[in-house]
Amino acid sequence: MKARKLLAFFVAGVMGLSLALTGCGGTAPTEPTEGSPTAGVKYLILDEVIDLEQYGVGFRMEDTTLRDIVEFTIVEMYNDGTVQGIAAKYADLGISYDAFILTATDVKERPTWDRDMLYVGFDQNFPPYGFVDNNGDFAGFDLDMAAEVAARNGWEITLVPINWDFKDAELAAGNIDCIWNGFTITEDRKKEYLFTKPYMDNSQVMVVLADSGISTLADLDGKVVMAQAASAAYEVLTSDHAELVSSFKELRTIPDYNSAFLELNQGSVDAIAIDLPVAVFQMAANS
Repeated sequence: MKARKLLAFFVAGVMGLSLALTGCGGTAPTEPTEGSPTAGVKYLILDEVIDLEQYGVGFRMEDTTLRDIVEFTIVEMYNDGTVQGIAAKYADLGISYDAFILTATDVKERPTWDRDMLYVGFDQNFPPYGFVDNNGDFAGFDLDMAAEVAARNGWEITLVPINWDFKDAELAAGNIDCIWNGFTITEDRKKEYLFTKPYMDNSQVMVVLADSGISTLADLDGKVVMAQAASAAYEVLTSDHAELVSSFKELRTIPDYNSAFLELNQGSVDAIAIDLPVAVFQMAANS
């Protein structure tokens, strides 16, 4: 698939390099100031990818009409260049337009939905897809996409920051209408959620400090690794990489990746399992 080959090119541009990304542009909720403990820290993304995956927008199983409207509108936005513009806005923060893959849909015409408000659930600590910027506003690629979809369908939008551990409960209770925030599609999740077609390719990677002496997954033997709780990185490690995990001294979880990078910088953990674009963003914010 063309998009996956292009993603591999994007990955090659940042993996296996010692990165000091302070000139990336954009803003971050954890942007360090000169003289702070994290200033000047450099990172390494290990060459070995943990997993290749795809993101989709998740809904309650019965909400097929809403799912179809969102999917139809996203393809419309791709065709008129809107997606490319939104991706360009966040390109310096790790978003690659070449990784966007929702370019066609089986939905032939826009359905109608008898409500006027779209409640979007997201993790506000998952940049560049959803985060709080330096002005205190919600920002991110997925949030901008959701806002444009809502506008084109005549809906108001309410962005609802959620605890990622309880996303299923929030959706089931009706507190949100969808989960739109780097939500990885897996076979297990397809049993619980109704997804759009995938819209973004992604990779799960390991980030370490450049001077740690760690350069391969095998070097994580006896080391402490951290991932966000209930994240795709944690799920793929525990389900598909049992032998690798058994070599770790410990696999820890943490609520958000801002805190994970603080732990890495302080030496409390040796590596972070994380989505590639989120890694690029956090490396820029903490360098």
